[in-house]
Amino acid sequence: MKNTVTIFAAFIIAGTLSAQAPGGDTVRASTLQPAQGAELSYNTGLANFSKGDFKTAVTNFDQAIVLKPDFQQAYTGRANAKFKLKDYTGAIADYTKATSLNPNDDKAWYGMGMVQNISGTKEQAMDAFSKAILANSKSAESYFYRGELKFQLKEYKDATTDFSSAIAIRPDYADALNDRGSCKTELKDYKGAIEDYNQSIAVNKSAYTYNNLGSAQRKAGNNDDAIASYSLAIALKADYYEAYNNRGTSKFNKGDYDGAIGDFNKAIVLNSSYSVGYNNRATAEYKLKKYDDAKADCDKAIGLNPNYGYAYLNRGIAEEMLRKSTDACNDWKKAASLGVPVANEYSQDCQ
Repeated sequence: MKNTVTIFAAFIIAGTLSAQAPGGDTVRASTLQPAQGAELSYNTGLANFSKGDFKTAVTNFDQAIVLKPDFQQAYTGRANAKFKLKDYTGAIADYTKATSLNPNDDKAWYGMGMVQNISGTKEQAMDAFSKAILANSKSAESYFYRGELKFQLKEYKDATTDFSSAIAIRPDYADALNDRGSCKTELKDYKGAIEDYNQSIAVNKSAYTYNNLGSAQRKAGNNDDAIASYSLAIALKADYYEAYNNRGTSKFNKGDYDGAIGDFNKAIVLNSSYSVGYNNRATAEYKLKKYDDAKADCDKAIGLNPNYGYAYLNRGIAEEMLRKSTDACNDWKKAASLGVPVANEYSQDCQ
């Protein structure tokens, strides 16, 4: 039945204005319960977060928390938004509150790990990722990032275990396959590394993975395969100066010194501050008996990186060929002091 509007006539009685009380429907103001309002604000926050409007999302989550102070998911949502806004202190405070309300919130622990990795310490980040895994053993991302931290700490075997756990959960996890390959490279398991890099490439043809594949192939002695992989990396990323340098190293290993210099030149053009490129070009120039050029490139490498031990070693070798024995001895001694073991052999005959 549709509502109708009724007009009531007014009657004047003894000088008083009176009206008959209306019957039927009345208009009522509708209000949400606090819990419903909190959910509405929370869902609006999620929608704004997904659109990339993180500031508005924070405001929405604020409203949800005001209406429902123990709204654990809203704290996690607000922490995620603050993280995107690089408010790391605020994000940590909210993740801490979220995990105090629900210690089994793996997403909050994961978020805490990501923030701590940026603004805190590796130990705090590691602890947070471990708690995320404890709360959810299927959190592939938590295994991956914990593995990243272990890799940075040069704990390659433990890192390999974490990357393997991530891959077991997500067999197509290209980044985890790449990074497990890098662990194997560091552990000198070049065959295993090559297999992992190839699996990663099958999922995602990344310039960085092709470069890593080339390095594993080069270290395994397969310079032709390495050159092909570096070339694929360069095809995907034309300004990839490290890949040019690495391809130059493989050409050097094959005795193609002119080809190596061409690649080192390209690396230096792309990054004029790349001290490794100058040092490596010097080694190829030395092979071509261009001793003055080799010394000049070592000078440049040392100017860019005064603690570059191998540049001192190589400059000393060039100086020896230029009959500058005193300068050569000084450079070899400097190289030895910077931790280049072979430098001691060169400096044995120095006074």
